[in-house]
Amino acid sequence: MRPEQLSLQLLAWIYLANGNPIAQKGGLGVLDISDTNDLSVRQRFEEVIRLDCASQRRKALKRKTDGDSRIYIPTCSPKNSLLYDKIQCYDVSAYCWCVDELSGEPKIGSSTSRGKPKCETNTTTTIAPKRVRRNNRCKEKRRTRFLRRLVSTIKSEMIMNGVNATKVSRDSAIRWKFNQLNVNHNTVLERSEWKPFKSVLLEWKNVRQCSRNLFKTCDLDRDRKLTFEEWRKCIVREINRVPAKRPDQLNPFLYILRPE
Repeated sequence: MRPEQLSLQLLAWIYLANGNPIAQKGGLGVLDISDTNDLSVRQRFEEVIRLDCASQRRKALKRKTDGDSRIYIPTCSPKNSLLYDKIQCYDVSAYCWCVDELSGEPKIGSSTSRGKPKCETNTTTTIAPKRVRRNNRCKEKRRTRFLRRLVSTIKSEMIMNGVNATKVSRDSAIRWKFNQLNVNHNTVLERSEWKPFKSVLLEWKNVRQCSRNLFKTCDLDRDRKLTFEEWRKCIVREINRVPAKRPDQLNPFLYILRPE
């Protein structure tokens, strides 16, 4: 019988006290207790049927000591005795084959009688793929549109708070919002002061990435604080890079009056 036709149940024959297999299907020693109410059988099943390499090897060695010279003895990984070595060999038939390191199941088509096969080092354990983060969600045009919208919204907020519309400009809006957020009046915005405004920005549709990272991208010296110069340069530099073309980029109230 070729090794890939073996299953782990065949490699770990389980016997009752009288030496007879509990069940055999297709010639393989397979434990089946679905139709038995014998408590001793179930207890023996729970005690014996462990599929890790160390347990299977221990049982096989005991069988060999008891006189079964043809028993297959699995080889465990030198790094972790609960795992199977990726290459298994059966001295009686002179065959070697690759197995799954976790379950010990032979890999189809890997057996050979001419030396040892080349086996992959990875196991078949399912590993969730790493999530690829899209770092371009708030770059170039998208970021510029977001910052224009931000300035327009601040202008609208100024006017709604009673500031004369003729005195509202981009620079005055940037300064006004900075002073409004700077609750402790220490000339820098701290993360705790920024957090409420960030929550408002996160409600905007289709710009969540820009809203989430605005403080971090404007904090040029990475000191977790935002000076007015960092705040102003962060906005003005991006907006000046691409001139406004559409009227709704210039009229602040179009953002307020248009529903989300």
